[in-house]
Amino acid sequence: MTKHILLYASPAIGGLLPYNHALLCALATLGYQMTYVQDIPDALVELFGSAGMERVRLRAKWFETQQRQVGIRQHVWLEGAKAADAERVIAEANPDLLIVSNGGPVANFAPKQVAIDRGIPFIVVEHLVHPVKPKEVPEAYVALAKQYEAAKAVIAVSQDNLRLLRKLFGLAEDKGQVIYCGRPSTYFQPPDSAVRSRLRQQWNIPDDAVLSFTAARMDIIKGYQYQIGAIKQLKQTPAWEKLYFAWAGTGTLADQFQQTVKQAGVSDRVKFLGELDDINDWLDASDIFLLPSESEGLPLAMMEAMAKGLPVAASAVSGVPEGLGDTGQLLTSPMFGNFQSTIQELVGILKDWTGDAALRQQVGQACKQRAEKMFREERMIEETVEIVRSIL
Repeated sequence: MTKHILLYASPAIGGLLPYNHALLCALATLGYQMTYVQDIPDALVELFGSAGMERVRLRAKWFETQQRQVGIRQHVWLEGAKAADAERVIAEANPDLLIVSNGGPVANFAPKQVAIDRGIPFIVVEHLVHPVKPKEVPEAYVALAKQYEAAKAVIAVSQDNLRLLRKLFGLAEDKGQVIYCGRPSTYFQPPDSAVRSRLRQQWNIPDDAVLSFTAARMDIIKGYQYQIGAIKQLKQTPAWEKLYFAWAGTGTLADQFQQTVKQAGVSDRVKFLGELDDINDWLDASDIFLLPSESEGLPLAMMEAMAKGLPVAASAVSGVPEGLGDTGQLLTSPMFGNFQSTIQELVGILKDWTGDAALRQQVGQACKQRAEKMFREERMIEETVEIVRSIL
């Protein structure tokens, strides 16, 4: 008899979407019956705005279309899901296994509890663990620790996330394992020069310009303000003659960042691309990848840039140091008042990398080699499927 797996995801945005998609398609291809539940909490509407949320929904629908092609017919959309929704969905699906794909430890609290009450085995995948507990849900922590104890497996996407789950959220020291996320083979292909030329011509970026790319939502936590601070200083240096920036993402601060860029007089050098379904083409068009975030799990966008062979500079937060290793360049975390150091490091790195193509190539190849070793999607799927099979 075919085993039925229900993948319950909240929030269904950002890096969770491609992760969920890869896991769903792999399990369906192996013959499991799959049901996918996507929850978009009400708070995300405020974060992204109505236009941004429409882009999020369209991107999720694109993934749904691809999933149907591999035989996944059961998709459930929830918006602002409540505990009653989890009870109803799980009762109707009656799965043999529940996988919860979390944007934070307290996400998907209700479906985990329903699984416990119904005796359904479940796996928890934690994609992002902040180093500080949210103060608004202290009553949930004791129950959360019991949920981790009841889980058949707890997967973290980095060693740092696993450490924080144990330190802050009650995960037992002898439980939990790390499975690094992975990206499909398309990101490991050599850059396409035709794509590079087409996009640069379309966006008025010279062929010989050094293009720095960032893919992240337009939010304070992603550190665009630190790039703007660096840009203001770089304008006074020789590196500015060739530097351009392309930023992919949407969010409530998009208009504010655009206005700040305009006031700084650099609108011709900073391209706001909006939400992209696939950043692969822009990785082909770019020379550098920046991610000066205040908080991350282990970002897929960084993995993709490394796989493509771009030199990466990213903040030393959460799983980023273990992902980047001794390749690329770690930036001082801008948290706790260190943002001036982050800005100065961005200035220095961009000056060095802009002026030395051989150095960019050398650093980028080191990043690619590490991605080949750590961030192949096939490895992620193999390790996760092994856990699923051991439970079923």
